[in-house]
Amino acid sequence: MESASAPFKVLGTLAIIAAGLIAAAIAYHPTKPIVWMVAYLVLVAGVVQYVLGAAQATLATRRLSATTIWSQWTLLNLGHAGVIAGTLAASLPTLAGGTILYDLAMLWMGLSVRDGKPGPARIGYWLLVLAMLASSFTGIILTLRGD
Repeated sequence: MESASAPFKVLGTLAIIAAGLIAAAIAYHPTKPIVWMVAYLVLVAGVVQYVLGAAQATLATRRLSATTIWSQWTLLNLGHAGVIAGTLAASLPTLAGGTILYDLAMLWMGLSVRDGKPGPARIGYWLLVLAMLASSFTGIILTLRGD
């Protein structure tokens, strides 16, 4: 496994596995917040984290330092923790704080490939970053509306 992508791939995979275990545990008594959390773990903390980490390692033309990689990983996952905790506890300040951390990680990861290998993969990477930024704002709006 490429060392630059390893932290993202490992935790992304673990998030998907955790989501499956949680889904199995709540199958007979699901609640809306827990079902949302399972989806978030699979899609955002799992798949998106895995893809962004792998793509960043592939697209970057210069080797990212271990400090950069681990700082991005920490910021991203503190963001995930804040979003999940804020949503489950119905705490707008916690959700907003998590969203800010998550969005900063998205921006940093997007900027890390600005001088990367040109082509459709880099454009797709940026589109995924933009889509995830937009979805985070949508989450805040839905929470403010009470949805």
